[in-house]
Amino acid sequence: MPVGLMMVDCLMNNCLSLKEKRSVLQSIIKRLRTNFNIAIAETNHQDLWQRSELSIVSVNTDRKMIERSFNRILEFIEKDRRITILNYETKSIY
Repeated sequence: MPVGLMMVDCLMNNCLSLKEKRSVLQSIIKRLRTNFNIAIAETNHQDLWQRSELSIVSVNTDRKMIERSFNRILEFIEKDRRITILNYETKSIY
């Protein structure tokens, strides 16, 4: 069964504290979990005010479905004006 991993490097320019950053991330993570069947966590840059790395995992019987889901997730994140995607990387694991 294919497992997909996507790591998204993000920037939040308007955050002036870790508390504000965490508030923005919690909002985005909650909405992503609600709209997509994924596991998601902040996995890097926890101590920086304006930077974060989100790791997203998805399991499906079809690898193409995972890729489509990741594309929709990226579009979803890009629509949120509080966050800018700097870079992302995807991996397929069998």
